[in-house]
Amino acid sequence: MTDDLRNTNPLVEAESQLLEICERHAQFDAPIDTGSLGRMAVHIRNINRSVSESTRDHANAAKRLTDFSVTLGRLAKNSSPASEELAQRMKDLAETLRATGAELGQTDSLPRWAQSAATPAS
Repeated sequence: MTDDLRNTNPLVEAESQLLEICERHAQFDAPIDTGSLGRMAVHIRNINRSVSESTRDHANAAKRLTDFSVTLGRLAKNSSPASEELAQRMKDLAETLRATGAELGQTDSLPRWAQSAATPAS
């Protein structure tokens, strides 16, 4: 695995994916609650900022990310067969958030992606 892939911030990527789904909602064959997904993206942005600045809120962040993962997993599971692309994207997002939450819950240091961002470039 390259350093770029290891250091990619999964929360930035998840936020980006959620916002893209909201922007492109008309292309999917299922109704999407873009308001809820947009609010989830804002929460993920705030969680990212919090866990990148301090280790104090990691337990809470891990719980919230796991909750979002469960919600996205349910949305994927309950989507119509015609919305296979949307369902797969939501499953992938759910797994990313679950894994990121698990990582945060197991450490008392800054996450790997925040460590690389906190280190000044030479």
